[in-house]
Amino acid sequence: MADALMAPSDIDALVKRITTEVLAGVDKALENKIDPVLEKLSATVAHIEEVETRITEAETRISAVEDTVSRDNADLSEMKAKLDAALEKIDDLENRSKRCNIRIIGLPEGEEGTNPVSFLKTWLPNLLNIEFKNHQVIYALNTKNDEHEAAIQTLKEAHEEEVQQILSETREKIMQYKSKISDEMDLKRRIQSLEESMELHERMKRQALAEFETYRQRVEDMQLCTEAQHTQRVVTMSREVEEMRRSFEEKLRSFGQLQAQFEQEKQQALEELRAAHRQEVQELLRSHQSQNANYSKDQEKLGQLHKAEVDSLTERVEELKQDKKRLVEEYEAKLNKAQAFYERELEAMKRTQQMTAENLLAWKKTEAELRKEFQAQEAALQKTLGKLRSELQRVQEEARESREKSHKLQASLITAENNIKVKVTRCITGQIGSLQATQMTHEAVIRDLESEKSRLKDKVLRLEEERGALQKKCQTLDDRQRQQILSLEKSIREEKQIYEKELMNLRAKYEEDTAHFKDSHSRALDELSRKHRAALENTQSISEKEKNRLLSEMEEQFEKERSSLEEQKSLLREELDSLREELTAKLNMANSEVSRLQELVKQGEQGLGSAEGHISNLKDAQKKLLEELDATRARLRETSNLLTALQGEMETQKQQHDAKLIATKEEEKLKMDKMALELELKWTETLRQECKKLREELREEHEENKRSALTQLAQNKDQELCSARESWQRKVEDLLEQISLLKQSLEMQLSQSQHSLQQLQAQFSQEREHLGQQLQEMELEHQRREQRLQEAHCCAIQDMQEARQHDLKAEERSSAANGLGRTAEEKGGISLSPRRSS
Repeated sequence: MADALMAPSDIDALVKRITTEVLAGVDKALENKIDPVLEKLSATVAHIEEVETRITEAETRISAVEDTVSRDNADLSEMKAKLDAALEKIDDLENRSKRCNIRIIGLPEGEEGTNPVSFLKTWLPNLLNIEFKNHQVIYALNTKNDEHEAAIQTLKEAHEEEVQQILSETREKIMQYKSKISDEMDLKRRIQSLEESMELHERMKRQALAEFETYRQRVEDMQLCTEAQHTQRVVTMSREVEEMRRSFEEKLRSFGQLQAQFEQEKQQALEELRAAHRQEVQELLRSHQSQNANYSKDQEKLGQLHKAEVDSLTERVEELKQDKKRLVEEYEAKLNKAQAFYERELEAMKRTQQMTAENLLAWKKTEAELRKEFQAQEAALQKTLGKLRSELQRVQEEARESREKSHKLQASLITAENNIKVKVTRCITGQIGSLQATQMTHEAVIRDLESEKSRLKDKVLRLEEERGALQKKCQTLDDRQRQQILSLEKSIREEKQIYEKELMNLRAKYEEDTAHFKDSHSRALDELSRKHRAALENTQSISEKEKNRLLSEMEEQFEKERSSLEEQKSLLREELDSLREELTAKLNMANSEVSRLQELVKQGEQGLGSAEGHISNLKDAQKKLLEELDATRARLRETSNLLTALQGEMETQKQQHDAKLIATKEEEKLKMDKMALELELKWTETLRQECKKLREELREEHEENKRSALTQLAQNKDQELCSARESWQRKVEDLLEQISLLKQSLEMQLSQSQHSLQQLQAQFSQEREHLGQQLQEMELEHQRREQRLQEAHCCAIQDMQEARQHDLKAEERSSAANGLGRTAEEKGGISLSPRRSS
């Protein structure tokens, strides 16, 4: 009993233990399966975080590099300013160190010739009226002075060598910095060019995709149209087959009725003839037993008549059987023809479907090729971007190195400045008296500077006049181009209005022609058997004439637009050539002016120190003008390339348009020829068959009328005539139905031709809009280029004005320095003059 009571608790414990074990196993299995997934997810998350950190680091590095580049540019500008100041100081010190030549008031330069000692020996006694006696003392004094001068000369040479060393080092560093700056500018230009190429690539990609989409939509529309036409043809063919089947069944039914009637009539005639024969035999037996010979003769005659009637009836049955066979054969032939025509139509539809499928496959292949090309271009661009990034890193490293070098240069400059200050303090003691010697020399220098100032003012006025003339020329050119653009817009609007009027006239004429054709067709329905071919030929010729006239007008208009575009292109080329010639002439004038100023500066370099800055400014202006000329040449090349590309696109569009026109012409001709042949064959066959049937029926009825000698057969003849009339009415109704069907098919053909004309007009309008858009884009590009040229011209003028202002400021500074020299010259008598080496 105790074991029995404990059993349920043991079972519950076992169930709990089993469930816990199973759940633990399931949890372990799930954990074993989920752990790798979670590890992969954590790895992917870590990878994504690393990528994000790398991207952020790259962005920060790029920003840091940009900041360092901007700082380097600022440091370079500061170093350039310091170097310019140091060069000015060195130049000043060099000038001061070279102010050790004696100048005597009243004695012009160059009078001493090649032997100044002998000249002074003869000139000084005559000037002072003194005779020198103590030659030995003077010689001793002269030897002392010579030793002193030799020491000074050695110091000068050492100082000049140091200065030349410092100048060469600074020039080399400046050249290095300039080369680095030019490399950075080249890198920026290359990056800009690559960005522009990327934009062009994206634009070409979008354009290709848009063209593919339009072509795909066009192919789908054409496929839908062909499917609709095929369904219509199949429906019409099925209707014709059904009508032919119905007519054949009705003819078979009428033939069976006629056969039954003929058999009934035959039996009735035989029974009547037998009854008549029996009556006559009985009468003859009753009344004329004696007339056996006559009776036998009459019997023979009646037998012959009976045989003749039986033979005629058997012939009639055989003819009816032959008619039945002929009708069955004709029906089978018609069915075979309809089946062959239907099979041909199905094969043609299958071919068209195959052609459309092949076209779609070809376009898919082209799309895949374009995608491959785009991917290749993207990979090439990514490679170029990687190269540019490596070049950026290299440039950053070079900038870092240049920064270190600049720090070193700053330290060397500080040491050089300290040395120069020490030397300056040493030289100042010996140069206090030499400052007084500059007073008289500055007067002559000031006079020369004033004369040159007046000459430079004249030059400035002349250059301003030239600038005003150039501005007037630019304004006249702008006005002329605006007038040309306005005239072109007016001509385009007028052509558009003329074309719209012509389209309206053509539509009205076409509607009138269609109305006239409908009226003529409705009038000619009664005489369709005779005039159907002439009406078809007339409609065909009218449609061909209209189509040819429209195509010729469209081609003429297209050629006119092409000629106008070519004229505009030639005008634009002439204007660009004239602008290029004017710019080259201006550059040649500026070069001649620079060469002339260089010659003048070389001539006046002994007395004028500020002309070097003027020459450098002019050289910078010349370089800017040359860069602008190169830029204009590049723009001209781009415009020529764009013009050639536009010519290629125009030629390709023209070829495509001509091919489309030829294809549409051939398709329409084939369709019209097919429809005309089919209609002619149908009408000829139907008319021939109906004529044959009518002739045979009339001949049979005529023969039956002739053969029927009996009165009962006359009634049958009347019945047959009624049935023939009914069949004739039915046939006439069938013919009318066929005529209505043909009319519907003609209307369908007319609607299809109208639809094709509308499609051609829409294509022409699309091409016209595309050409108008291209013209607008060309005009916008031309305006942009003109604006760029004007901006470049304004920048050049501003640079020249700034150079002139800089020159004027330098002249004012030199004039102020000369004024100070005058005040110093009024105090002193004999002074020392600086003679700078050229």
